[in-house]
Amino acid sequence: MKYLRNERGNAVFFMLWLLGIVAILFLIVLNLAKVFIVKEHASLSVEQAAIAGTAAIIEKTKEAVKDFDSGPGSVAQRVLNEGKSIEVLITEKESDYLSGGASEADAFIKASNEVLPEQLDKHPLLKIAFRNRLGNDSSDLYAVATADIQDIIDANQANMEDTEILFDEDDWRLEVKSTATFQSISDNKYIQNFLAKIPQRGYGPSLSYLESVYSGGLPIFP
Repeated sequence: MKYLRNERGNAVFFMLWLLGIVAILFLIVLNLAKVFIVKEHASLSVEQAAIAGTAAIIEKTKEAVKDFDSGPGSVAQRVLNEGKSIEVLITEKESDYLSGGASEADAFIKASNEVLPEQLDKHPLLKIAFRNRLGNDSSDLYAVATADIQDIIDANQANMEDTEILFDEDDWRLEVKSTATFQSISDNKYIQNFLAKIPQRGYGPSLSYLESVYSGGLPIFP
């Protein structure tokens, strides 16, 4: 009987030990899953922020085109393009991309990248219209995009203090770097409570026409 009681005691001890190990492993799995979720959330936040900043630049692009089309420089431009304004030229190309299955935003960007460089090189007043809306230097693009980027970062509870906005002048696209905070799930014994920042970087689509906006100086008119 004494032997059986010892065996039962050992079995209970073993089961408690095993349950403790299982609980620790469960916490580890939960933390790994949470790390993945926080990482994906951070990635989504910076991607959305980069797209939002790009959308702000695109809005200024549309305003610059309208400014030019309603101004005196449009007269000569229309003569060279069968009476079509810059907006019409972009819209026609945009329709081609939409027919090919592109999204509305992607179609406009692709059409602008195709149409605008040639028109910007031919018509100095178009370049002036763009710089009036976007700024005289490519570094001014940060001011155009910053507010929208910050709104997205804040809405997704990423760390504003770690957010950095870059503009890649090789690909002419916005890059946004930021972090999201991971807080561990703890048992306050084997797995301690701790915080860690998980960095991620997001990219907007290429706006290659901006290279033509900022290449060369502005003309001087008498």
